[in-house]
Amino acid sequence: MNTQVKEVPAQKYFIYRTETTLLNVNAIAEREVDALYTAVGQLGLSIAGNMEFIYWGATGDVEKPFILEIALPVGDEEVTIPAHYELLEHPSFKAFAYTHHGDFSNIMPVYKELFNQLFAQGHKPTNQTREVYINWVDLTSSENVTEILLGIE
Repeated sequence: MNTQVKEVPAQKYFIYRTETTLLNVNAIAEREVDALYTAVGQLGLSIAGNMEFIYWGATGDVEKPFILEIALPVGDEEVTIPAHYELLEHPSFKAFAYTHHGDFSNIMPVYKELFNQLFAQGHKPTNQTREVYINWVDLTSSENVTEILLGIE
C-alpha cells in the first residue's frame, strides 16, 4: 500500500452530524448526501471540495456508536443554517493518507492493513478518520477513488 503522512489544511464545512454505528453508515449516506447537496444549493453556498465522511471515535467495531459527519467543504459565505445542519471550520490535522481505488463495499481489510502500517511506522492514531470521495459512482464501482485519512499525533 502506497501511504504518506500529510498535513490536511483547515477547512470550513457544511455538515450533517449524527451518532451511528458502522452498520448504519450506508443507510444514512443514502438518506442524507443528496439532501445535503440540495441544502447547500438552496443556501447559495459555494462548494470548495469533495464530499467527506468524518468519523469521530470509530474503532472498527461495527456495533460501537461514534459520531459521523457528512461534510461538504464550502466557501466563506455567511448564511443562516437550517436546524438539521452545522457550518463550522475544522482545524488542520496530520494524517496517515492512502488513496483507495475501486469497490468500497468490503473496505474493512484495507483499514486493518492501514492501521497495521501506521503502527509499524511508529505513529499514534487520534480519534479522527476521514474518507474524501474524489470520484464516487456507487459502493461497488471499480471507478471509485477515495482518499482515506487516519488522523495521527
